[in-house]
Amino acid sequence: MLAIRVSTRKVVADKTALRTDTTPWVCAIAILSLLLTLPELVSAQEVDVSSKRKEPFISRIVINGNESFTDKDLKQLMTTKEPSFFAVFKKPRVNREVLRRDIAGLEAFYHSNGFLEARVELEKLRILEDQAFADIIISVEEGEPTRVERVDFETGGVLRAQELAKGLHMRPGVPFNPSLINTDVYTIKRKHFEKGLLAVEVDDSVSVEGKRVAVFYRITPGPVIKIRDIEIRGNRLTKDFIVEKELVFKQGEAFRLAKAVETQRNLFETGLFTEAEIIPEDLDIESQTVDIVVRVRERKSAYFEFGFGVGNVLGSRVIGEWGDRNLFGTGRRLGLKAEYSVGIFEGGEFDFESFDPRVKFYRYDLEFGQRHFLGTKVFLGFNAFLEKDATVEPIVVRSRGFAVGGVRHLSPRTDVVLRLSDARIKREVPDVGAEKSTTRLIASTISHDTRDFILDPHRGGYRDLRLEIAGGILGGENDFYTANTALQKYWGIGRSTTFAIRGRVGYADAYGSSKERGVPVENRYFTGGGNSVRGYRENSLGPTEEIETSTGELEETAVGGEFLLVTNAELRFPLPLLSRFRFSAATFFDGGNSWRDIESVDLRDFRPFADREEVAEKDFRYSVGFGIRYNTPVGPIRLDMGFPIKRDESTDRYRLHLSLGQIF
Repeated sequence: MLAIRVSTRKVVADKTALRTDTTPWVCAIAILSLLLTLPELVSAQEVDVSSKRKEPFISRIVINGNESFTDKDLKQLMTTKEPSFFAVFKKPRVNREVLRRDIAGLEAFYHSNGFLEARVELEKLRILEDQAFADIIISVEEGEPTRVERVDFETGGVLRAQELAKGLHMRPGVPFNPSLINTDVYTIKRKHFEKGLLAVEVDDSVSVEGKRVAVFYRITPGPVIKIRDIEIRGNRLTKDFIVEKELVFKQGEAFRLAKAVETQRNLFETGLFTEAEIIPEDLDIESQTVDIVVRVRERKSAYFEFGFGVGNVLGSRVIGEWGDRNLFGTGRRLGLKAEYSVGIFEGGEFDFESFDPRVKFYRYDLEFGQRHFLGTKVFLGFNAFLEKDATVEPIVVRSRGFAVGGVRHLSPRTDVVLRLSDARIKREVPDVGAEKSTTRLIASTISHDTRDFILDPHRGGYRDLRLEIAGGILGGENDFYTANTALQKYWGIGRSTTFAIRGRVGYADAYGSSKERGVPVENRYFTGGGNSVRGYRENSLGPTEEIETSTGELEETAVGGEFLLVTNAELRFPLPLLSRFRFSAATFFDGGNSWRDIESVDLRDFRPFADREEVAEKDFRYSVGFGIRYNTPVGPIRLDMGFPIKRDESTDRYRLHLSLGQIF
């Protein structure tokens, strides 16, 4: 501060001299200095502005030199992405740090696939003329791949070399990937675990000569390990004997991995546990024994569930259930369930002028279930029910009764169900009056399910066969039988696109005392609507009859058929821009109908087109359409718009269908 004050006084003291003698020269020198430094100031400003400028948008990614892998394969590995066709509002920009990691990742990918000398580099970031976009150009030098020439084993005498080689990643002819050696070692150990050889040791070695690799495994099997003791942990409510019933191994026998996996699956199938582990402990090589710990974590025993949904314009559905899945710790189930469906619009037409909320369906169930009935692997269930079904207007069907059935798992994917039921039926038809009868039937179903996710499958399939017979030696007033089969198949296209098809066939016929009046209406087949042939009203296809409504008018009403055929094909795919918000879409092609009997089916019924006045109730109907899906943890909320191809005089030009879950 002192120096500044002294300097200020000097300037003030010399102010007069500057004014009289040196002012013109000082001004000239100052102006000249400013002119000389102006380019530097302008340059500094340009540098500052450029440093704040955003990176350019990505125009495209070009990969040169790749021969073993396609551009698509390599681009899928990158976080840096090209703009999609629909990227209008948010286009990707160049991120140099992310791009650097992508380049390193591509090089690591090549190395892991046997191209040990491969080099991947950013060749150029080519800025386009408008300065807003850039091409990313990546160069690849693959080099010659290093391949596995041979795989040898010193087996130890338990398994043959051919058995050990099955399922290994490193096999003769494939590019060498050192990271997969540990995976193959574990595969070899698992094969010995299946034989009870828990103490097996596997030593691996690799020799490289040029571009050829030889892999060698030395195996020391060790002794067969037997189960010394079994301990159950974590079950606070569940009795030990409930867990013990699910075990497929016992003390004194050799421990085998397959039995441990099966036991774990059994424990999950009980529905009592959220976790189940089979853990070998205290392995003793000298005594050749091991302890097995079965550790579980229990689910809450009592539960209450409530659900609400909307199905088409037919109405809303409410479901409530209370129960106990582990009654007194015995693994038995007891539950009460209620379900209601309320029609919102009269006649199912989407018209607010016809707003008329009425209960169209309700059902009450009392359920009891027990696994391992009489010591067998059969799940036994008992069900008492009370139901009203008025979804096929103006017919109302009321029923009450009970059913008892058993389920047997033939394999993890295959089930057999046997069910016996007794129901008191009351049918109310306006121009006929009330009809009462008893239906006693026995039903058997076998199903095989390979779907990857039941609520929204991407791959796999499902097929079943169901046979029913009522009356006869079982008693009751209704004598009939039915046979139903369904086939569903799913093909995954990429990560999120699915092509799915379904076919359903049903046949029913009456016999004995019911031969003249036919199969009861509640056991016939109805088609049309959001779960069969979209674009048509719910249950509107197939045989019809003139029935007097509550207003006294005669109306053509679907009464169901004794033969059914339905086909569906659907392509499900993500929606650009909206997939991050759980939205997807689908296009579909449906076909189907039901006939009075199988003799009524004619080849002419399947013609794809016909004039409206020529379309009859027995015509096989077709429709096309598209839909939007909002994906939830319990399946997608589905909104479909169907356009009928074969329309009669009463068919709408299109129809909306709203439901929860995929159509199949």
